[in-house]
Amino acid sequence: MENISKNAAANTVSAVHQLDPTKYVRITEKPGAKLKVLFVGNSITRHMPLPSIGWTGDWGMAASCEANDYVHQTVRLLEEKLGEPVNFCVAQAAEWEVHYEEGEKPLLEYYIPARDYRADIVIIRIGENVNREKDKLNPCRGSFEKMVEFFASNPDARVIVTDNFWDIPQLNVQFEAAAKEHGWTFVKIGDLEKDERTMAKGLFWHEGVAAHPSDYGMLKIAERLAGAVNKIVK
Repeated sequence: MENISKNAAANTVSAVHQLDPTKYVRITEKPGAKLKVLFVGNSITRHMPLPSIGWTGDWGMAASCEANDYVHQTVRLLEEKLGEPVNFCVAQAAEWEVHYEEGEKPLLEYYIPARDYRADIVIIRIGENVNREKDKLNPCRGSFEKMVEFFASNPDARVIVTDNFWDIPQLNVQFEAAAKEHGWTFVKIGDLEKDERTMAKGLFWHEGVAAHPSDYGMLKIAERLAGAVNKIVK
């Protein structure tokens, strides 16, 4: 039996067609903002409407509205702490998860605008869609490191990496080791699923959607990410 949490196993949301490729990168700029934050993620970061699985939003899956997904809650917390607006970019990179073994090909095809954004802070919140059987034969760590370096194009960028929201030890070990080797900040969020309130169970009929973070779960992720950023920009 695969060594993953039951919630990871319950995630039957397809890793493909999570978003229109023309929308993989979205930049939000605000007057007077100085700090630029890049969020690299998957359906937990943004997923287009998909009525066939009961999902009608166009933001982090299972959040009740855009303002309540972890990206927007992180930005809100940062703005409250800094006392000024924050610019941010969202890169929906499930395409990398599915095709990580192809190296820079998917990155160059879809994510150049995110690379050229030259963010000050790069948050890598990804991994749940990496095929574990493929990873056993071709570990994703090397590709993961190159992906992070691609997005962290600003030589002064600070990188924050998380483990998986659902416990997937096989990947978490690689991500944490990469962060340690490169001096990236590693933020653990995988313990959150121990609290059922962090998932949207009972709010969606589709088991995979319901396993995604609830508004409360999104807030808990945001609190940890904002805390890590605040230590960097203080």
